[in-house]
Amino acid sequence: MENSHGIKIKYLDTSSIAKLYLQEDGSSRFRTYFGTHTNFCTVHMTFYETMNVLKSRLFSGSKKDKYYDAVEDLAIQGWGGKIELELIDLSKREVFKEVSKLASENNVDVADAVQIYAILKGKYGHWSQDSASVLITADGQQEKAAEKYGIRVWNCRTIEKPEWLNN
Repeated sequence: MENSHGIKIKYLDTSSIAKLYLQEDGSSRFRTYFGTHTNFCTVHMTFYETMNVLKSRLFSGSKKDKYYDAVEDLAIQGWGGKIELELIDLSKREVFKEVSKLASENNVDVADAVQIYAILKGKYGHWSQDSASVLITADGQQEKAAEKYGIRVWNCRTIEKPEWLNN
């Protein structure tokens, strides 16, 4: 059993962030965890991708107010630091090539590959052992890709919070 006392940065992908605003499998489980913990991070691309998911699910008829409220809350989470935003500069040729390779080798889209790249080589990529960054997702393919690189993953859609994720 891993020591759960190290500080972990918890990277959130689009599927997990959307659970804060949409009622889906695992939403209440993730909301409870999010409401009582800190040290969340995501990449800019995921932040904007989440806004697009919210648009596709809420921007119609009587749901528009929910959409605007959700987008405003998401922005406040980013501005207020509850979800740190990490910029991975895809305009750098080498970064783009590595991200593209991660995407194609793992059958994930570029946004998901950017998350994996950030965990491995981003701001907190040098943290190791109990303090190594983790991924919270609700996407089975993203979970599988992260595990391939030794990243600890919590699929909040399918399982209860793992014991190693106590902080």
